[in-house]
Amino acid sequence: MRNLQPSSLPAFQSTNLPRPLKGVVLAFASAACISVTFIASKQAMADLSPLAFTPIWFAVASAWGIGLYLWRNGLALPNGLGESIRPILLLGLLNGLANFLFFTSIDLGDPALVAFFSRSETVYTVLLGAWLLGERMRRSQWLGVALAIAGTGAMTFRAGSVVWMVLLLALASNFFLALSNLVAKKSILAVPPLVLSTARTLVMTLMLGLFGWAAGQLAWPGWTAWLWIIGGAFFGPFLSYVLFYRSLLYLDLSKGAVIRATQPLFVAVYGLALFGTLITLQQLAGGLVLTAGVAFMLWDRK
Repeated sequence: MRNLQPSSLPAFQSTNLPRPLKGVVLAFASAACISVTFIASKQAMADLSPLAFTPIWFAVASAWGIGLYLWRNGLALPNGLGESIRPILLLGLLNGLANFLFFTSIDLGDPALVAFFSRSETVYTVLLGAWLLGERMRRSQWLGVALAIAGTGAMTFRAGSVVWMVLLLALASNFFLALSNLVAKKSILAVPPLVLSTARTLVMTLMLGLFGWAAGQLAWPGWTAWLWIIGGAFFGPFLSYVLFYRSLLYLDLSKGAVIRATQPLFVAVYGLALFGTLITLQQLAGGLVLTAGVAFMLWDRK
């Protein structure tokens, strides 16, 4: 069987970029794709509960992954899949729990507020990378992490009463998501990114589907919701994670997490393109701080 290179997304296969720069490009591309989730999921859940939405969302993402794998490899099973079952199951379970909490928080609250609280994932991931993987960054790079988180908060925060349930759900969701990123970083050399990403969404489909069935909340989406799900699931849970797992071959986990904190920049662009929502001065200022933070974090002085 051919060695699977999911970023065969031809643009990355033929490039001669240095390894660190290739990782940066892949991580930014992942951030651009995952940002679609905030818009598509909110639109799709207009008529669906989180437990009705999430199994279908991840089933469609799994179909995209399986389709690409079969197109490239036929019916041959991936090499080393049997030895990787445990980390794949753990990855899927952690992601399933994280995403159920995440989409519940989006359903209950303002997506901008959820996006603000979601920056806790970056904090968790940077700390886990330093503690468990021995990743080390200079003071200027830690300053970059702080600036990136502050800039993201400035972009997405809205004044008003804090919905404590949304806060707790988002914090818990991002802790489990950070743990799943740690598992992915440890597994990425043994499992190709496309296989890892697709196995992740398959486990989540089964897990959340069982939860939805037990709660009696499974439902069939309408046509509008289907369009949002099919398009959003391609960019969000499928392509974004293939690109992110691929970037972990070239980047430290902490650096990849900080780059993915640029999601609100892309959400602002998509809001303008799809709904004509203009960026505010607050969002512009936050975006500039966020960009400066990522630049500091990536500045690897010798």
